[in-house]
Amino acid sequence: MSLARAKALLSSDPAQARDLALAAGQGLEARFVAAAAMRRCGDATGALRLLAPLAQSTAWGVHYERGAAHAMAGEDAAALDAFSLAHRRNPQSAIAAHALAGQHAVLGQALPPALAQAQHQIVAQGHALAGIDRVDPCWLRLLAAASLAQGGQDAAEELLLAALARAPAFSAAALDLALLYERQQRGPEALALVAPLAARHPGNPALHGLLAAAHLHGGDVDAALAALDAALALAPDDAGFWHVRGHALAAAADVAGAVAAYRRALALRPDQAEPWWSLANLKTFRFAPEDHAAMTAALAAPGLPPAQAAHLHFALGRALLDAQAPAGAMDHLHRANAQRRAQVPFDIAAHEAFVADTIAATPASFFAARTTWGDPRPGPVFIVGLPRSGSTLIEQILASHPAVEGLSELADFTLLARQWTTRLIREGRARDRASALAALTAPEARALGEAYLARVARLRQTDRPLFVDKAPGNLFNLALIRVALPQARIIHVSRDPMACGFSLYAQDFAGGQGYSYDLVTLGRYCRAAAALAAHMHKGLGQAMMAVAYEELVEDAEGTVRRLLRHCGLPFAPETLRFFDNPRAVRTISAQQVRQPLHRQGLSRWQACAPWLGPLTQALGLADNKIR
Repeated sequence: MSLARAKALLSSDPAQARDLALAAGQGLEARFVAAAAMRRCGDATGALRLLAPLAQSTAWGVHYERGAAHAMAGEDAAALDAFSLAHRRNPQSAIAAHALAGQHAVLGQALPPALAQAQHQIVAQGHALAGIDRVDPCWLRLLAAASLAQGGQDAAEELLLAALARAPAFSAAALDLALLYERQQRGPEALALVAPLAARHPGNPALHGLLAAAHLHGGDVDAALAALDAALALAPDDAGFWHVRGHALAAAADVAGAVAAYRRALALRPDQAEPWWSLANLKTFRFAPEDHAAMTAALAAPGLPPAQAAHLHFALGRALLDAQAPAGAMDHLHRANAQRRAQVPFDIAAHEAFVADTIAATPASFFAARTTWGDPRPGPVFIVGLPRSGSTLIEQILASHPAVEGLSELADFTLLARQWTTRLIREGRARDRASALAALTAPEARALGEAYLARVARLRQTDRPLFVDKAPGNLFNLALIRVALPQARIIHVSRDPMACGFSLYAQDFAGGQGYSYDLVTLGRYCRAAAALAAHMHKGLGQAMMAVAYEELVEDAEGTVRRLLRHCGLPFAPETLRFFDNPRAVRTISAQQVRQPLHRQGLSRWQACAPWLGPLTQALGLADNKIR
């Protein structure tokens, strides 16, 4: 009776299950249940000791428990062997198949096709699977994968952290969390997880590649290139590693090296179109006629996936713009954006409602009542506005000052704001992002500011007093930024709306800009952003400065002096020679900010004006600038 009770308690109270099973004697079943309970309590070594006499069992569950215990103990090769046996004994077990796939990834082994297909189906079923055990780290990892497949990044992170809390040496969970952090551009957090894995499994090139990506997000291009060297030494013909190497070399201003790396990736995988877009995205690169022919031929390939077709259309659009063939360029850009629109839908009405609710929730009295809130330390400079408006240029100018460190586009404040909003909604204190603003308390505002500064401290590579966070989307976090970080300087950068809108429409974004793939949606988004910026200028007063890209082109020194005064800095002549700054630049404007200011981009959209009517109408232009 005690053994039956122990089984029932495994997934709810493993400590009591362990005690009951141990009291039931030394029978094989009692040993198995006691081992399963011990593992769920975090004692993988004890579980393996009890399971050792059962190694010859034909029961798949015994080998699953052995594999899970080895995995929790960091014994990845032994875990792979045990999970393989469990999967062979019971191919229908979702948890055994998923756990086995995880060990293949940790050890750098390709998934057998049947297992890859099963893995996809298992993740799709996710939370609907039978037998879910929320105290088993392997199950927590599977549920995290299911949550991530549904877009639940925060839920996936919570589940993976819970798995690692129970099993700190669980490599598969650490790898999944590192991949999630890398996707969120949380370089230091990804690095802390993947560096030990790469050291433990130096023969797995994928871990070195992930290490390189984490270093790149953290701004350490030299370390990223060293990790890529290690990956390519193991897998010299891996096109993906060459592609990432191109990104790293572009960030380091080695355009020739980046071009060579991208072309190497294309030579190795002609069926992959993204390197063509990466070449186009260098901005200063120009395609040769044979490149046009190669991309056109690639588009005609049967069965071309939509994502690959979009890369090619965007690249050909850029090539034809450079060749001054606007009709052909716009045909490709329309096709590219149609492909992306189908893949990345965007609810512009919901976004407009959010902006309207935010404006309504933050009258001048909102800020006046919270002037003493937040973390009072100085330091942050937030550059906000629409992408492609000149924010990278402003950051490059400021980062050329000896008192300023440029950190590029940080996802940290948006991530913290999302987590904070989710918690308030769970607690019943808010309905949505806008209503959460009123629910925020003074201690919470300070905690939010402290959390942001603590996260950024891990990214800092200098002791300069100011740092720049130029994530353009922080425009939609300004109310929260102001109450959490009252000493932050805010710079709102703008650009001619048609020039900015056209540049957005011609850009193949890696993610997060779903509004840019439809001209009407794009125009409405720009109008909403302009309305919110105008409202925030009134509420934030002197804390927020406006600068237009065109003003910088027309009067560089005057505008730079004004920027520096806003940041409380003396004039430094090197800020006018920002293009000589050797710092790594990781955004899509990397090559453009390494050139002196010029007027070429001011009117490039005009050649395409006949095809941009929906954007003009949606913008409802009464003036020629969005401020």
